[in-house]
Amino acid sequence: MRYILFATAGHVDHGKTSLIKALTGIDTDRLPEEKKRGLSIDIGFAYLDFPEISTRLEIIDVPGHERFIKNAIAGLASAVGVMLVVDPAEGVMPQTVEHLRVARSFGIDRGVAVLTKIDKVDEEILEIAREELRDFLRSEGVNMPIVAVSSLTGEGLDDLKETLKEVVRDFKTEKASRPLRVLVDSAFSVKGYGTVLRGSCVEGRVKEGDRVIVEPLGVETRVRKIQNHGEFVREATAGERVALNLPEVQREKVERGFWILKPGSYVKGKRLLLRSDLDLKPGKIYTLFFGMREVRGRLRHVEEDVYLLGLFEETVSRRGDRVVILDSSGTLVGGAEVLHPRVRITRKSFVRENLRELLNSFETYLLKEFGSDGLEGSHFRRLTGSPPDVKRLERDAVKVGDRFYHREIVERLKGKLQSFLEKELKEKVFGIPKAEVIESLGLPADLFEHLIKGLRGFTVIEELVVREGGGDIREHPQVKKLLQLLSEGFKEERELIASGISGEILSLAVRRRLVHRIGDYLFLSDDQLKRFLKELRDLGEEFSLQDAKKKLGLTRKYLIPLLEYMDLMGFTLREGAKRRWRSAQRYRP
Repeated sequence: MRYILFATAGHVDHGKTSLIKALTGIDTDRLPEEKKRGLSIDIGFAYLDFPEISTRLEIIDVPGHERFIKNAIAGLASAVGVMLVVDPAEGVMPQTVEHLRVARSFGIDRGVAVLTKIDKVDEEILEIAREELRDFLRSEGVNMPIVAVSSLTGEGLDDLKETLKEVVRDFKTEKASRPLRVLVDSAFSVKGYGTVLRGSCVEGRVKEGDRVIVEPLGVETRVRKIQNHGEFVREATAGERVALNLPEVQREKVERGFWILKPGSYVKGKRLLLRSDLDLKPGKIYTLFFGMREVRGRLRHVEEDVYLLGLFEETVSRRGDRVVILDSSGTLVGGAEVLHPRVRITRKSFVRENLRELLNSFETYLLKEFGSDGLEGSHFRRLTGSPPDVKRLERDAVKVGDRFYHREIVERLKGKLQSFLEKELKEKVFGIPKAEVIESLGLPADLFEHLIKGLRGFTVIEELVVREGGGDIREHPQVKKLLQLLSEGFKEERELIASGISGEILSLAVRRRLVHRIGDYLFLSDDQLKRFLKELRDLGEEFSLQDAKKKLGLTRKYLIPLLEYMDLMGFTLREGAKRRWRSAQRYRP
């Protein structure tokens, strides 16, 4: 079953509630005062099923009186379509205009226009009203079918149902795949169940047993039961009216406009970027509706139709959300679109420099905004409700761990790291603690590891950043210990490792020619090698294995690998049972 949520719109006493009752059999006036006055005060709810297309049309009845504009906004906030109701005897009236403009401010531009009470006017008046309504819709940039009905006689109701069916047939339901957002309009208690929050599931899905969080309360709880129009269901989806049993939430603390969300799926912000073609006054206080949530704030003009909004309290929103704006007198100003729901860099210059990315490539904008902190793919989804464009990230970003970094920023940081190390690693300084480098440059640890691997001439040894070709390696504590151990003569690798010498230090000491790897597993200090070479030089231009053994006093375990190493390094040349010195020697004792 698909669920599509419509709201009524129109002037007071134009027959919205009567129309819904005629269509659905449900009286949406539920308050005693509404019954007494015959006037809708608050929003009401009904539904109309179209089993042949497996669709339920959820309907929110919106009050038409000008004094209840905020209730009208609340009703339209969660809708994706509208039934614009007009009494042909009166035609387009102030709240007809206002409600449609509220709908348009929320991004709603589809639905059905309904001329009601046709049993009370003649054909000529009806035709004039039809033409006037058509002109009005055209002037507002809206194209929707017009149907004439009588809620009293039932005339035209079948045509209206068929028109509604055809309109909702084409609605997409991609919002069901986005993270959950339920817009709360009321809360009450039920004996034996506890607190129930009622509202519209505008995005995502929710199932019995799901963990959810109620914002701005910040209360996390489990969904015990779910109802749709009084019927228990195990799951609800986008477009559906729901009542969620949340026993751990205190009913008296819940207000209209609260959100029900999945933990970790959203952001709250006080600094937002909006786009609006309205003539908004910088510094002036406006009332803004994020869904049903009413928040006040000030705007700063940034560039063209982009504004930086400073709210007086945090609110939940996502990129692409539509916002309705009222002035201080409560008069509708119009709408805006959320470009960025939680701004990190509020400098106008930054926004201006990256305006194109903000409007057309949000992934790239965020990569620049997050800088050396990096952007998590999951955070992008919290900001937008959708996964990032992978191709765009592959083009513009480098992925390190679970974060993405803009390629330009990575190169800039690499240069900054190189300059820092060049300055700090003076000729006499062997290394600088890695933690000190990370703290000094404000880098995440995994980004530092990525950067250092890309720098030629530097490496990390035992938590120290060192210059591969310079610096006094002998100052390192492990190198001092290594040379002390090797001053006794040959040592096996396993002995050195067991003594606390790391493989990295061994490799670096070999590269620096402080130590020599002799054969597969033996190590010898450079000083010891020089001593052995000097002693062997005393044997003359050539010598045998036995000559070397007698001179050095080494067993075959050490002597043979040493002589083979001398051959390998070009000190000697083996000729049968003898070795003779090459003319060019690396070491001349």
